Amino acid sequence: MSATDEFIARCVATVATDQEPAATREVVEQALRDQSVAKELSLDAGVRVLHGGEDLTILHVVMPERPVGAGNPVPHNHCMWALIGVTHGSEHNRFFRRAADTIESSSEQVIEAGEVLVMDADAIHAVKNPSTNRCSSALHVYGGDLIGAAKTMWCEADLSELPFDFLRVIGS
Repeated sequence: MSATDEFIARCVATVATDQEPAATREVVEQALRDQSVAKELSLDAGVRVLHGGEDLTILHVVMPERPVGAGNPVPHNHCMWALIGVTHGSEHNRFFRRAADTIESSSEQVIEAGEVLVMDADAIHAVKNPSTNRCSSALHVYGGDLIGAAKTMWCEADLSELPFDFLRVIGS
């Protein structure tokens, strides 16, 4: 069994016994320390579904170098807990909170290779690769069916809430 298959199996088993993200976080942290999963994954830009199920979705997200002057990424929600474990480079997360009919920025966090970010089910964030000279690679683990879940996004200029558009979010 490959390291990636073993990682997926451990995440599936953990979620089956404990729906809270803390136990799954330990699995992600161990995979980052071990680095065998990272060595098996491509650094070609894109979003790859490693596992999709009703209780768990695991993606491998590789963001290319961010061009100087690139626009702002699209804020969005997941409507389920999420873990981001960075395997290469870093990810910059900007968090938002609801404010009347829109959202407003509330905080920011950069996570580096080897670190894990935990987001609650009500989190709204925009994510980007902050580097202009190297890609970012991360394991994104979600406590539910991310692909089938009803999600929303907030688009500039007025940050109005709209139905989630996968291509628009990953293209930002």
